[in-house]
Amino acid sequence: MTTVLAGEEIVLCAQGLISAKKQQGPAWIDLTVKGVSSLVAGGSLDFGGSEYQAGTEEALSPEKKDTEEPYGWWNLDAGTYLLQFNETIPSAEGRVVLIVPHERLLAAGCSHGTVVVARLDGSVTVPLHVGPEGLSIKENARVSKALLARVG
Repeated sequence: MTTVLAGEEIVLCAQGLISAKKQQGPAWIDLTVKGVSSLVAGGSLDFGGSEYQAGTEEALSPEKKDTEEPYGWWNLDAGTYLLQFNETIPSAEGRVVLIVPHERLLAAGCSHGTVVVARLDGSVTVPLHVGPEGLSIKENARVSKALLARVG
């Protein structure tokens, strides 16, 4: 049996929330963007993993529209990027984290696939697909949702 936890339960497990009150949904928390990277070289995969090599990425710096603004923007052209989140959710036996795109991201013409991980930490990145129109993302913008499920 699989049970999706309520948003208030996920908030108790999560760390690094910008505003728990604003990020909590009925059965998820909103995830905010901490960093954006571009892919500069592809990786390699094999069956056993002995020849695995991660792709090479380069962190992009956000640009401030006004020097007095506390947060900057990533102005992205069409392509694939990697998103990193501010929030973390530690692993626990019998639990998985599902990361899905936020409806605002979809409405902006961009997307990412659903990702299932045992824990959400700084090593988890999600490939962001930006359409031909491009996308501007402000630091700490809500771009994804995390659902926490108990399995078994």
